[in-house]
Amino acid sequence: MATSVYFNGAVQSEQNLYEDLVLESIKMFGQDVVYVPREQIYEDAILNETLNQYTHAYPIECFIENTEGFEGDGNLLGKFGLEIRDEATFVVSRRRWISLIGADSNLIVSTRPNEGDLIYFPRLQKLFEINFVD
Repeated sequence: MATSVYFNGAVQSEQNLYEDLVLESIKMFGQDVVYVPREQIYEDAILNETLNQYTHAYPIECFIENTEGFEGDGNLLGKFGLEIRDEATFVVSRRRWISLIGADSNLIVSTRPNEGDLIYFPRLQKLFEINFVD
């Protein structure tokens, strides 16, 4: 099946319309979270360890993709205590991210969240660490 000749993906106004619709749907159906970026103070190249601090916090809205509950391996009682391995997928608009958080000069990469940063979900009072950014 061929694509429609009436809609072209390369038109900037159509792309802006799609992005505005996504922003509006995230604001309507999303949740308010607090993004806490990680700042590296010291990096030890020999032991491959870093010393981090968390000093800034940014409230931002995001859409939680998995609505069935938090996925993951569940709770694991191991040799060193209880591990809670809950997973969640948060979706944030790129334009909203750049306008709100991208201006911070302390971020490692300012165009997206970084691995190792934290997301606090105040509704459930849970803290998530970012492991993967797509």
